[in-house]
Amino acid sequence: LLAQEAGLKVRGHPGSVPQPATHSDVAPEPNSSTGLVQVSLQGTPHQVTGTVQGSTPVLQQVNGATFKQPAPLSGPLLIYRAKASDPSALATLTGLLSRAGAQLLSYHSSSTVAGEQWSVVGLSAPLSNLGELKPHVIEAFQLHL
Repeated sequence: LLAQEAGLKVRGHPGSVPQPATHSDVAPEPNSSTGLVQVSLQGTPHQVTGTVQGSTPVLQQVNGATFKQPAPLSGPLLIYRAKASDPSALATLTGLLSRAGAQLLSYHSSSTVAGEQWSVVGLSAPLSNLGELKPHVIEAFQLHL
């Protein structure tokens, strides 16, 4: 329901029979609060794992790349995937933020998978144009949660 209110389309697992929503008042077992979701961003499917810490949802893993410190999912966010050997994306991003008068509030990077790394950046305000960043990343998304 929360995802639908945020404008996200929610579907069951491909091939699954739709089931009515259910809940249980039983406390979850340890480590069972983690959820796996498949999301499509600009038509590209991604598997993400996350949980809730306090009242804030956090991202733990994207497509097998794990965040050592879970990345909080709140406010304006920039999520991008880049080659781990190329630090130019972060340098370009800080220049964009400076020119836009925005601040980098948090930065979380994932483990490296197949030479690539995911980054989740908390921003004080969304960026109006990612054109300068795009040559330095494989893909980038802005969200406001």
